[in-house]
Amino acid sequence: MNLINRINNFFWVFIFLISFLQLSSNETFSFITALIYSGLIIITLKLYTQLIFNQKVSAFLFKLNSVLLIFTLTLSCLFVALILSMEGFLVVNFTMGEEEVKLLIEEWKSLFFGQFLFVVLVTGLNYSFNQFKHFMEQEKELETVKRKALEMEINILKNQLSPHFTFNVLNNLQFLIIKDKDEALAMLSRYSKILQYYVYESQKKYITLEREIMFLKEYFDLEINRHRSDLAVNCHWGIIENNFQITPFILSAFVENSFKHVQPNSNNEFFVSQSLVVTQDSNLVFILRNSYDENITSKRPNGVGLEHVKERLKLLYPNNFKMVIQQENEIYSVQLELNLKQL
Repeated sequence: MNLINRINNFFWVFIFLISFLQLSSNETFSFITALIYSGLIIITLKLYTQLIFNQKVSAFLFKLNSVLLIFTLTLSCLFVALILSMEGFLVVNFTMGEEEVKLLIEEWKSLFFGQFLFVVLVTGLNYSFNQFKHFMEQEKELETVKRKALEMEINILKNQLSPHFTFNVLNNLQFLIIKDKDEALAMLSRYSKILQYYVYESQKKYITLEREIMFLKEYFDLEINRHRSDLAVNCHWGIIENNFQITPFILSAFVENSFKHVQPNSNNEFFVSQSLVVTQDSNLVFILRNSYDENITSKRPNGVGLEHVKERLKLLYPNNFKMVIQQENEIYSVQLELNLKQL
């Protein structure tokens, strides 16, 4: 609203200068007379426009039909022009002599109609400005509604853990309990940490980058155990000591999506590859690649998860991220560059 206020102030300064320059160029008015009269004109016009564009008055006016509305506004402009003309006579009488008052009386028609046209011009400009102001307020309200709706959708997604992922983990646990109880306990421990992340960390707006990376490592370890030797998983962690923070479910959403859709491609490649690098100047570079089968992937409906990630990035990191998603030669890749926040 600061922009609106600045435009409003500029508008009235502009009107004051036009009025003052017009009056001071007239030999009937001295410099002081033109200055005082211009000030009174601005005060009167401001009071008039505040009244005419008052919410209740505006509601009443716009209920009228076109002819009656034009007649009412014309009548109000004539009345204000009459007040401004009377103010002119009073100011000239107060600051100058009787001779100038007589000259002004002789020119009352040109003064009155000049003021009438000026009032019409200011009313029209002020109406346009109020329409612009109303539009900006509506845009702001709409943006707030969109933001709240998005936050609600994000909260719903935060509280969802992929049933497919859970089902696979439980199946693997059942198999490992029979074959290797120690490995089953280790897998259960990793899964409990992932659940903890979903339940607790997801409620926060920001978490430490260290906590997010710990989760990613647990997730990768769990997926490696699930797929055993058939899936090639490669991770690179280029992380320095830091006190950065990140929004939860940004990086993990890409990782979960990658493991969800990874498939052997026509080149017999079956892999997930990830690189995460954090620099001293708070830049994070995250690259994730996975193979996929074009015939299978093309039949699947597009998920909403990654779309929400994009919206969250726009919402929480405006002008502070760059994301490139590519699908080429049956390899899906995501590259995210993010300017992180510090604790």
